[in-house]
Amino acid sequence: MWTSDITYIPTDEGWLYLAGVKDLFNGELVGYAMNERMTKDLVIQALFHATESKHPDKGLIAHSDQVY
Repeated sequence: MWTSDITYIPTDEGWLYLAGVKDLFNGELVGYAMNERMTKDLVIQALFHATESKHPDKGLIAHSDQVY
């Protein structure tokens, strides 16, 4: 199972938003994305990077507490 979340980081130029996708089985960060805006595309981009790098098996459950 993969889970995702967004956090924000204060910088001198404003907020930086970081979306991460974590594999709950082994604790590995399998994908992430950063942007100056918090949008649904930020999480989608992080999930895309995770699937491109890890090629998960069919049936993987990906959970986010955000509803779009």
